[in-house]
Amino acid sequence: MSFSSLDDLDDDPLNKMRGQQRVFKTQLTICLFIGIGSFFLFCILRHRWPHIYAVRTLRKSYNSARIKPLPKGYFGWIFVIFAITDDEILNYSGLDAYVYLEFFKMGIKIFSILSILAVIVLSPIRYYFTGNYDKDNIHWLMVRSLYHYSFDDPNNPPDFSDDFPQFMWVYPIFTYLFSIIIYYYLYEYTTKVLKIRQKYLASQNSITDRTIRLDGIPKKLLNIDKLKEFVENLQIGKVSDIKLIYDWTPLEKLFNNRKKLISKLESHYSSKYNLKVDIYDQNKIPSVLPDYENPNLNNNELKAIKIDKQIKLLSQELVEIDSQIRQIQQNIENPDFKQINSAFITMESVASAQMASQTLLDPRVYKLMVSLAPAPKDIQWKNYKLTYLRRLIKSYSVTIIIVLSYAFIIFLVVPLASLLEIKTITKFWPALGKLISTSPWLTTFVTGILPPLLFSALSVSTPFFYKYLSQIQGYSSNSEIELSTLSKNFFYNFFVLFLVFVITGTIWDYLSYISDTTKIAYKLASSLKNKSLFYVDLILLQGLAMFPVKLLQISDFVILNVIGKLFLIKNMFLKTPRDYRAYYFTPQIFDFGIHLPQHILIFIIILIYSVLSTKIVTSGLVYFILGYFVYKYQLVYNFVHPPHSTGKVWPMIFRRILLGLIIFQLFMCGTMALESAILLSVLCAPLVIITIFIFWNFEKYYVPLNTFIALRAIQNPFNFDKEFDDDRSSSEQPKEDEDFPGNLSSVLDESSFLIGGDHSIYNQTTALSRRRSTIDEEREQFSDYTYPYLIDPLHGPWVGFEGDIISMVEYNNSNLSNHNIENGEFSIISRTDDEIILRKRLNVSEWE
Repeated sequence: MSFSSLDDLDDDPLNKMRGQQRVFKTQLTICLFIGIGSFFLFCILRHRWPHIYAVRTLRKSYNSARIKPLPKGYFGWIFVIFAITDDEILNYSGLDAYVYLEFFKMGIKIFSILSILAVIVLSPIRYYFTGNYDKDNIHWLMVRSLYHYSFDDPNNPPDFSDDFPQFMWVYPIFTYLFSIIIYYYLYEYTTKVLKIRQKYLASQNSITDRTIRLDGIPKKLLNIDKLKEFVENLQIGKVSDIKLIYDWTPLEKLFNNRKKLISKLESHYSSKYNLKVDIYDQNKIPSVLPDYENPNLNNNELKAIKIDKQIKLLSQELVEIDSQIRQIQQNIENPDFKQINSAFITMESVASAQMASQTLLDPRVYKLMVSLAPAPKDIQWKNYKLTYLRRLIKSYSVTIIIVLSYAFIIFLVVPLASLLEIKTITKFWPALGKLISTSPWLTTFVTGILPPLLFSALSVSTPFFYKYLSQIQGYSSNSEIELSTLSKNFFYNFFVLFLVFVITGTIWDYLSYISDTTKIAYKLASSLKNKSLFYVDLILLQGLAMFPVKLLQISDFVILNVIGKLFLIKNMFLKTPRDYRAYYFTPQIFDFGIHLPQHILIFIIILIYSVLSTKIVTSGLVYFILGYFVYKYQLVYNFVHPPHSTGKVWPMIFRRILLGLIIFQLFMCGTMALESAILLSVLCAPLVIITIFIFWNFEKYYVPLNTFIALRAIQNPFNFDKEFDDDRSSSEQPKEDEDFPGNLSSVLDESSFLIGGDHSIYNQTTALSRRRSTIDEEREQFSDYTYPYLIDPLHGPWVGFEGDIISMVEYNNSNLSNHNIENGEFSIISRTDDEIILRKRLNVSEWE
């Protein structure tokens, strides 16, 4: 055997196979070392500080009081996590967390079946006919030709005219089989998610479920009485409340200035008092309290005088701002602000709100546009003052920034892709390429281990940039920002990091071989082989290594508590009681837009290579098992998801998986065409049409159920399964649940219910028959659509905390009444002529 160039040596199948095996074993060893080490370290740290790694169990005043406690042992918590049911996830974490975990469960189910078929059937057949367990090499006839002929010898071109081997029939068969499996489970889990969503939301009666948002209101209707009369005359139901929207910019500026003053005051008080930090005792609620008897500045009288002077000046400024805010808050009924042509209208029933949101109210464009309202605490109030033109300008500006960022990132990805091949490195830097090629382990590191690390670094760093772009784009709710972030990050991950990455690694070869189509076909197949190994490494790195690292919460706990303590930088980040409380007593906010896009991309990559690479399918199965376990733990015990997006992330998951499925089917068609199996390629082509039809069917019939609540579900939420089992005859229908006071339809006239008649019977009956409140309903229990700054209490600076009991300073004695003290709303710790220090329990959200 002879090779006429470095290209031939680099393309030697035996050398490449040995190199791939070495890279795979090395990557597997490193990932197992990191993953197992991180897991055992987490078990040790969790045993030492259990409340830090299960912070939601500390919030006793919330739904988390019902969360199963974790045992104090090293490994007993694992069995508790596995035992948590779907209903418990809904109760503990809400609908959005449930939908997120269903995506991982679907991945486990799909890749379990695909792995079994690949390991037991597909790979043995491939091994029997080709000697390769995976399709890591090109067609065996092509490889045989490469051993005897060289591309550089025009007199002896390789012969690719032979018919394809008969065993290749397994590829279209398994392409159809895998596609059918994915179709089946996509629909199964979509049906399951939609059913749970309808039951979950239909059983609620929160203010969010009963409220619509009306935009483009004509000026003559911008009055509460006129607007209420107009809506009720449409006969879609009775109006319970209306909140008009104003441009609250002056009040917003006052609160922003107030926050800055509070922050400065708290910093000064923390310098004045010694803080007694008690946050590591697992038997006590974390607390940080001031030591009033031993001030921190006893030994420095000059500094104490200076700080007292600063406190006095800042407190006077705070009292003045509070006075201005109270004047506005006391005029809440007739605010002196610019009016916006939008309003939140709360209906008396959920059904009325659902019907109104699907109704076209006005024949003119941009007038009286109805949509379901976001949850009150989900609203981005500052964006409601934006005009349509300003929103449009923001949207186009963000789009331009995204395009420019893609160009910059592609500039980074091209050299990253070049690291996959020594030949490419040698072309640009011969000395470096020669040095790397002399060492097998250096070659393994540069071509196999380094690229997935750099790819992961790009995947981790850029999502926060796109989240920032979504935040400044003008969306009216956090849910919209989150879903927009998900779209941007997926587009970035898929089209920039995936497609561009696959192409750039061999783009220079395509240009040089453009005159010879056989060379292009070979180089394309060779590129696919090399990229498949890279994605095996990436999935192993992200699965075996990164998921256990996520349990450690390195960025949030280990760095600050271990490294920060060693290098004396912890005090730079934790200075005030508010800082300590936010860090040790407040659950982290989980953002689907940051976390989910990468997992969808991994799902798609596994699909694309599922028939050709058993290593990728089995690695993907491990990835989704570990991901489900890690996120199940974190979403129940550590993270909260405040945006009330009601499971709207599922259609985005569905659409992107179908996109991946189309690419998989096209990829298999192209792969078989490159192997001269044109007939097999044509036979697979109809799958693309079937997938497009499934996409249309989903958009037409399934998406509405993921947007609205069905009226029949609202009418009978307590007996959902029995009521809507229409496949049974009337004689087969099960008896009514004895726990409920009869069928609602026998009590309520359905026609009056649907056209907005008297809902008092419905509301009373449903109140008796509904199950207990959901966690999303509990979070909205005492909220409404009043602008928050109009009703927010003006608490003074914090000087200490014990869980939800805050020690704070008040400067205006007139705000404190004996009635409040007698009712136990707060207790006074100390009083002087200038300030009062009191203890007060906060009623805030779990994540505040």
